[in-house]
Amino acid sequence: MKQYNKITPEGTKDRLFGECEKRSSLAGALRSLFASRGFREVSTPVLEYYDVFDTARAYFPQEAIYKLIDSSGRILVLRPDCTIPIARLIGARLRNEAGPLRLFYHQKIYRHASGHSGVSGEISQMGVELVGSSLPLCDVEIVELACKSLQAVCGSDYQLELCHIGYFNALVDSLGTDPATREQIRELVEHKNFPALDLLLERFDGCPAQKALRKLPALFGSVAVLDEARALFSDGEADRALDALAGLYHALSALGLGEHLTIDLGLVNQADYYTGIIFRGYTAGAGEAVLSGGRYDDLIGEFGPARPATGFGINLDLLCERVQGCPPVAPPSAAVLVDAASGVSETFSLLERLCSQHFAAQMIPVQEAETAPAPQGFDRVFRVVGDLAREG
Repeated sequence: MKQYNKITPEGTKDRLFGECEKRSSLAGALRSLFASRGFREVSTPVLEYYDVFDTARAYFPQEAIYKLIDSSGRILVLRPDCTIPIARLIGARLRNEAGPLRLFYHQKIYRHASGHSGVSGEISQMGVELVGSSLPLCDVEIVELACKSLQAVCGSDYQLELCHIGYFNALVDSLGTDPATREQIRELVEHKNFPALDLLLERFDGCPAQKALRKLPALFGSVAVLDEARALFSDGEADRALDALAGLYHALSALGLGEHLTIDLGLVNQADYYTGIIFRGYTAGAGEAVLSGGRYDDLIGEFGPARPATGFGINLDLLCERVQGCPPVAPPSAAVLVDAASGVSETFSLLERLCSQHFAAQMIPVQEAETAPAPQGFDRVFRVVGDLAREG
């Protein structure tokens, strides 16, 4: 029988000193940035009732959720997402708070990683939610903050992809197809599977949206892509989406962020969840997004009064792997050698004095404090012999 007492579950890992310090440093930089922009921290339980995510089943795949049973037979889940529980929190605890609400979080999510070797099932996330306004300026604020977040930890080596789900919705709405086919089209567009997409769309010959959908996975690049998209298909909903996306792009470019922006009209993940702008952030050389977000005006209404909202989340674990920056500068180190005869008061008084002088001070037990060899790797070494302390 295989023993599991020396390994971690699939999709999880232990983290040692340098990695933990790096994560703390990145999280601290993001926390300071969010707080400086008026966002306040909230947290939700790691255990939620299944009903929280069952209510939002259209937004989140149930097969990815870890499920448990409590002592009363109720189904619980390990939190697989941060935004949905925060939507619950807003509907239950903040429903009477005047908006806009600016919230941020730093917590873990848990998702089944079985069958996907190397995929993490325990993910540390940081993110923000701006709740209570549908003004285009709020989309500008959130995407600009996403850029600033990546800039704070990556410098200038990052890129954001922008989309508006309204253009895709307008295309598939014009087909008049069933929900299953609609989802099939979305998946093929998202994965840029041109052959399968062409085959599926053959049944819609003569429909104005067919040509645009066939080209949708390739509609990415500069802002000129929006003109190409408009030439392929134009109606009220599609034009409004393209106009909103153009407005966002030009506003961000005016803030000096244009070189970091790409339009990708094939960015159609979670089409039933997002209601407007969608974006993803990448660090240099990374094939997987470290940041994702968008506008989700319908979600909070599932837990209370409807309120428009937008936000983003950052995969802190993935960001730590991608960011190469300099490790935090360690404080000078000091060793305090003690033995069984060392005075308690003098030992801890010395430790306190060293800490107050910004040393990383360690008490090291030895057989004889006076004669023990000085340990390696310390900037200064002290010895407590009886009730006397000396350096050397």
